[in-house]
Amino acid sequence: MPVPRPTCRLLVSLALLMLGGPTALRAQGQATISGLVTDSLTKRPLVGAEVAVVSDAGTLSGSARVGENGRYSIVTTTVGPVIVRVRLVGYAQAARRLTLRAGDSYTADFLLTERTAQLDQIVVTGTAGVTQRRAIGNVVNTVDASKVLETAPARSVEQLLGARTPGLIVLPATGQVGTGAQLRVRGASSLSLSNDPLVFIDGIRMDASASRGPGQRGGAGASRLNDINPQDIESIEVIKGPAASTLYGTEASNGVIQIITKRGKSGKAKFDFTTRQGSNWLANPEGRTGLLWGRTPSGELFSVNLYEYEKQNGAGPIFTNGRNSGYNANLSGGTDASRYFLSASYDDDVGIVPWNYDKKFSGRVNADVVASKTLNLSGSIGYVRARTRLAQPAIDVDPFSQVVWGNPLTLTSTRRGFQASPPESWRTVESRADVDRTTLSLRANYNPTPWFTHRLTTGLDIGAENNWLLYPRQPLGANDVLGSNGLGTKNVNRNLRTVLTLDYAGSLKYNLGENVNMTSSFGLQHYRNELAGIGASAITFPAGPITTVSGGATRAGTEDYFANASVGMFVQQEAAWRNRVFLTAAVRSDDNSSFGKDFSAIYYPKFSASWVISEEPWFTLPFTESLRLRSALGASGTQPGTFDAARLYDPSVGYQNQPGLVPASFGNPTLRPERSTEFEGGFEATMFDGRTTIEFTRYSRNITDAIVNAPIPPSVGFPGSQVINVGRVSGWGNELAVNYNALRGERVQWEIGTQWSSNRNRIEDMGATQFLTVGGGGQAQNRVGFGIADIFMYKVRSATLDANGNVLSSLCDGGTGRAGLMQGGPDVPCAQAPRVFWGHTQPVWQFGVNSTLTLWKNLRLYARVDGNGGHVQSNTEIRARHNQGTTQAVILRNDPLLQVYRAIEADAPGTYKAGFLRLRELSATYTLAPSWARTLRASAASISVAGRNLSMLWTEQHGWNTSRDGQITVDVANMTSWDPEIRAVGQLSNGFQTILPPTASFVTTLRLTF
Repeated sequence: MPVPRPTCRLLVSLALLMLGGPTALRAQGQATISGLVTDSLTKRPLVGAEVAVVSDAGTLSGSARVGENGRYSIVTTTVGPVIVRVRLVGYAQAARRLTLRAGDSYTADFLLTERTAQLDQIVVTGTAGVTQRRAIGNVVNTVDASKVLETAPARSVEQLLGARTPGLIVLPATGQVGTGAQLRVRGASSLSLSNDPLVFIDGIRMDASASRGPGQRGGAGASRLNDINPQDIESIEVIKGPAASTLYGTEASNGVIQIITKRGKSGKAKFDFTTRQGSNWLANPEGRTGLLWGRTPSGELFSVNLYEYEKQNGAGPIFTNGRNSGYNANLSGGTDASRYFLSASYDDDVGIVPWNYDKKFSGRVNADVVASKTLNLSGSIGYVRARTRLAQPAIDVDPFSQVVWGNPLTLTSTRRGFQASPPESWRTVESRADVDRTTLSLRANYNPTPWFTHRLTTGLDIGAENNWLLYPRQPLGANDVLGSNGLGTKNVNRNLRTVLTLDYAGSLKYNLGENVNMTSSFGLQHYRNELAGIGASAITFPAGPITTVSGGATRAGTEDYFANASVGMFVQQEAAWRNRVFLTAAVRSDDNSSFGKDFSAIYYPKFSASWVISEEPWFTLPFTESLRLRSALGASGTQPGTFDAARLYDPSVGYQNQPGLVPASFGNPTLRPERSTEFEGGFEATMFDGRTTIEFTRYSRNITDAIVNAPIPPSVGFPGSQVINVGRVSGWGNELAVNYNALRGERVQWEIGTQWSSNRNRIEDMGATQFLTVGGGGQAQNRVGFGIADIFMYKVRSATLDANGNVLSSLCDGGTGRAGLMQGGPDVPCAQAPRVFWGHTQPVWQFGVNSTLTLWKNLRLYARVDGNGGHVQSNTEIRARHNQGTTQAVILRNDPLLQVYRAIEADAPGTYKAGFLRLRELSATYTLAPSWARTLRASAASISVAGRNLSMLWTEQHGWNTSRDGQITVDVANMTSWDPEIRAVGQLSNGFQTILPPTASFVTTLRLTF
């Protein structure tokens, strides 16, 4: 006869009581906790959120990750009071207290609020180990790539970063697809060395040059940073100065950018597919081209709009709409023991001339394995194959130069009014920048005990570049409009660039008493950069089909090898009191192969403090939920060039054709790196019931041992200058980011964000040298008492002309203050006047504002406006226009100031205030209802339409001005600057000439999840 179930439970209970009493009974029981985790506004499931059950004693008794449907379930043997906590990056942590009883089930649903200021967010950049944001005393900004790509039409890493972080400015230089932009973190700080930040991907250093391949107009070139597929990126962390980058040492004073790629998450396999289709174009080329002027033999003026003229005569538009397309697929998933992420993408972007293209295939495999209880392994392999053809290799075939510098006197010749050659010649010249690139990284986290952890990261970034510039032989040979280039010429460079990273860090964690947690860390880093290059050139091909170097009548070759290695060590001590007050001290020592042989190592200290004051029991501040105060003081450096310290000689043909050596560089055996010391302080706050987050930072910087190229006396026997450490530069600035949730309803949500920063610098000392020119022309100068690469030119006050337009007399600003170089001094004859300060070449302020409006949970409208200013630019193509010997008739107005400037300061008429605000991004994204997605056999789907660079909203530039201040801007002979955002790449000086302006674009993107 079966025993009734109640009787069975009673017998089991009695047996357990006899064995161990009530405690044993509870221990044998289980409780189940389940629930739903969603976004508080959109109510969408927050997939991947981590849910943990913690006892009152702090012991973890169960955890789970939220699945695709937003649900989780945890079975725990712990009974009694527990805390259920939910965490997800980008959201405020939520917790709920429950009292569990054995055998019972509980429901705990969570609505998480999105937060910009996330104190518990994990940070990996600039720290000895993974840590929480609350523990670091400097600001680390994070760009959530997935969130940005949901709305913004970013098709490259630089567009993903642009103006989304205060203090980080992207300086675009050209509208060619495949080219790159410069990144500036808190402005310029070095007088003569690189001002580019270091870039890492998954912990290994990468080549992130903005300009590789054959040289283009204005220094533009193929971007190695943009080799990375934005769809593969999870987030980007930005640290902004020496106070934050001390642990990176001698190359980090310009900031550090860490790219973190996507990893697999536990759960069933998920497949994502994204495609984008769009177009880019040059806005209003007809109107912006303006008129070209000339004189007939009889002296009569006439004009032509060359762009319109070409279309009216059946040749079609010079600039067309280029099609942009991209396809990306990724697969991810795994278990708690092993996870994977695989992706593949193909991009085919065409510029505004059909022979400018960027075709790119990339693939990535990321894997994470729990090898044992104490060892976790993470690996990444990324590959990219890019084939890029650029469009502005030289002035005789650059489409933009041909239009801007056209000559109406040659309309009836074979040049058809263009500067050197007609459009059919441009497309025959190939300027290629191809690369096959592999990045490998391996990270091992070994934790033999909970209090002693080790992290080892190693990897390689290997780029094989194949660059060439080819002028094929033309049918007319040297009689072609291309002149001697019509005979055929080719230059080829094949470079292998390798960057090796080896990074170890260890940490010991222990307690001092009940409330103080200590972490002692130490580490070692080694980096090695190598470049092995072979070049070949040929001129005069016998026939058109022959295009190899070996087919040229005259050939030459070169070979180069450069290597730079550094090694650094650091120790760090952190003390945490009750997880809300954190003090950190560290010191790093570096040695580098570019240091002088008589200089050994350099040391960089760091101190920081962070206080989450809002977690103090006595804290009360109206309308404020959280507040963190932080400060940091630290140093890092900028290393000299690879051969700056060495005495060098060049090979030469000597007496009786014997090989010999001639002096090349004097060298400096005591050369050391530039040293930047920075203090930053600020706060982060969440206010008004979580609706508003504010982040503010104030920094000041002092650069010592700045490297200056000091002229060498001829008696020394070496030409040029010597690289020495004598300079001192100061810098300072502010950064502010505010996000406000204006509406948080279930049907309508509206979020507004704004970013603002200011930065300035001043040269305090350059030894015995008072000023040095920067770049060509001599207008941009480093002068003591002024900013880096400020502009100095003559300032014409007045002039008189005779009846023929010749200058009879002229007066210029005599200068005053600061060694007589400021404007506003007494007028003096221009022959006796000094060059005076006109403005800064680097932007001194940056501003951005974005707005996101979500309607009915499905439709998201997004807009972003950004810009920068406080500086001047010099459009030297205007100088070329008004000074062409064959077309002096472009001087439509017999302006006396212009006539003087033509003779003494040709760049002045093209110099203008370069501040601007533009509508950078505009988009609409619609998330399809699940039932609609299922018709595509997808679990989720969305479609977006977006535009970029759609409108210039405001500029500082003005028309021709003949007022007393003599400020000349950009309106000369109906010609204006095409875009105030244009600037040359790779130099501090502000002059640019015929650089293709940034283009506008439109793209439609479809995203599917299976």
